[in-house]
Amino acid sequence: MIKNIAGFVLMFFFVFAARTQNPDVKVLEQLVYHADVMTHAQESKHRLYSMNLFNEVFIRLLNQNNSFNYPFDELKWISKMTPEDMSFRLFTWEVVVSENEYRYFGVLQKSDGTLFELTDDFAHAEDLLTEEFGHNNWLGAFYYNMMEMPSDKHEKYYLVFGLNKWNAGENVKIADVLFFSHEGVPYFGKPVFKWSESGMQDVFHNRILTKYASDAQVSLNYNPGMDMIITDHLVRRMSRIPEQAETMVPDGSYIAYKYKDDYWNRIDQLENEILDSAPRPVPVLDDRQDKTIIGREKVKRKNK
Repeated sequence: MIKNIAGFVLMFFFVFAARTQNPDVKVLEQLVYHADVMTHAQESKHRLYSMNLFNEVFIRLLNQNNSFNYPFDELKWISKMTPEDMSFRLFTWEVVVSENEYRYFGVLQKSDGTLFELTDDFAHAEDLLTEEFGHNNWLGAFYYNMMEMPSDKHEKYYLVFGLNKWNAGENVKIADVLFFSHEGVPYFGKPVFKWSESGMQDVFHNRILTKYASDAQVSLNYNPGMDMIITDHLVRRMSRIPEQAETMVPDGSYIAYKYKDDYWNRIDQLENEILDSAPRPVPVLDDRQDKTIIGREKVKRKNK
C-alpha cells in the first residue's frame, strides 16, 4: 500500500515537473531581447531583423512539449489572451515597418499543444462584414480584449477586440468572432451581430468594424457595467492630413450592441446621449499620443 502511494506521488511529481518545464533561459533571454528591439528600435532595419528572429524563436518555443503551461510573462510587448475555459491562448503582436506600414502577427495555441499561426491578409480581404476567415487569411489586429460566450443555439464562440493601424491616416478597430470547427480548427466571423430597423429586413454581420482618423480616440469594447458592446458613433469630416480628403471621427455619441435572443442586437439610442468620455471599464489606449496600445513608448521615427 505504502509503495503504491509512494509510486503515485513520484509519478505525480514527474508529471507536474514536466508540465511546468520552463524554456531554456538563454533562449528566453534572446526572445525577450528581440521583442524589445522589434518594438522600440529607432531604425526600421533593426526592427525588421529582430521581428524575423522573434517570430522564429517564439514559434519554436511554442512547438515544444508542455509549452502551453509557460505564461511568457517576460514578453511585455505582445498581447496574451486566455479564455476562462483555458482551452487555448491567443498571442498577437504589432511591428512598425515604416511610417505608413504596420505588420500584424498572431499565434493560437490550444491546450493540447496544437499550434495555428495567424497570417494577416487584411489588406486583400473582401466582404469584411459578412465573410468568414481562417487562420491563413486572418484580419490582422493587436487584440486588447477577449470574452467567452456561453453555448446556445450557436456554437460556442469568443469575442475578440482588436486594433489595426491601417495607414498613416486611419486606424481600424474590430470586434470579431473566434470559433472552432468540429475538427478543432479556428475560424473568425459568425453572423451574431443583428441590426433591425422598423419596416426593414434584419441585417446580420459577422463582425463589427470601424475605420476612423488615426489622430482620433475611438472606443470599441465590451462594458460589463452596461452589459453591452459600446462603440463611438462616427461622422465624416475633412481630414487634417493634406493627402487625405475626408475621414471618420467620433461625434461624442455612442452605438451599443445588447445581447438578447442569441444575438448582439444593435441599438442606436445612445446616439442621443452625449458623454464626456467613452463608457468603457478601463481606457483601451493611453490618452497620450506618444504611447502604444499596450502603454509603451512609441517608436520615434525621423521625418523624411
